[in-house]
Amino acid sequence: MRLLDLEISRHDWQTMTCGCDRSSAHVPEDFLAALDGPLPDRVGEGWADNHVYIQSNLMEPAYATAVMLVAALADRQVPLAWRSHILAVLSHLTGGEQEDIAARCKEAVRGCTEILFEEIATGRCAMAAAHAFEVLTEFADLKDRLRTYQAEARAHLPADLRPGRLDLDALQE
Repeated sequence: MRLLDLEISRHDWQTMTCGCDRSSAHVPEDFLAALDGPLPDRVGEGWADNHVYIQSNLMEPAYATAVMLVAALADRQVPLAWRSHILAVLSHLTGGEQEDIAARCKEAVRGCTEILFEEIATGRCAMAAAHAFEVLTEFADLKDRLRTYQAEARAHLPADLRPGRLDLDALQE
């Protein structure tokens, strides 16, 4: 039994309306199918973009999708190449315009902050580290810890996220 499958099954995707005006039942199906193929050209293409979010507007299945993506980050069967895409979508979900939905997405992500800090520390992929960093900036109570990672793992971050270029204290709470 997979963690990812269990987390997907916890939500009634059929009753949620997708950004494409259909049932959102296709979102986890399309995500799982996408994991078996090559990375799409655009983040979230075919399963999240225009389904779970449209530009910065979050749709009804955003929270369930955030839970699914947190599980995907913890699932060892999910290809590492997908991490930057998964983290980019999580960044969309935690920073969306609908504050109530974005807050619920942040609740889901709260459970995987160790994975996000690990992504920065390991330096497996600069884009994945950048998206993990961006998601972590949403948590004011983690700012001091994030500042340490920003300084100590700066080689793993793009230049615009490094100390001296990005002041964490200047970010909105």
